[in-house]
Amino acid sequence: MNSVRVADTSFLYAVLSTSDQFHEAATVEANKPEPILIPSEIFSETLALVHYRRGFKAARVAGQWLRTQVGVRIAPPSPPILEDAWAIFVRRRGRLSYPDAVVLAWCSSVRWTPLAYDKAIPG
Repeated sequence: MNSVRVADTSFLYAVLSTSDQFHEAATVEANKPEPILIPSEIFSETLALVHYRRGFKAARVAGQWLRTQVGVRIAPPSPPILEDAWAIFVRRRGRLSYPDAVVLAWCSSVRWTPLAYDKAIPG
């Protein structure tokens, strides 16, 4: 996996929600051939957001859909990545959420590209 993109919740929610302002752009990105990695922490955060905004059934459907997409891999927790994420989170002193720090830690570990519509994550 040399050209992997790491998904953030802002990107995943945009793909899943047709009413999201970034839905069209996210759909175009999602259909590109490069693989997408979803850190397990981001998968959890995304399903919690869908559950909160649209209910359990929508969250279950979204989770099942994400889990079955070709080219998408949900990555298990990685202690070294989580250590890096913690360091990034602490360094940013409240200017970045912990899940955003997880995305940046995955990206910086092997120079992957973040998929995000969150201004805190440079793209």
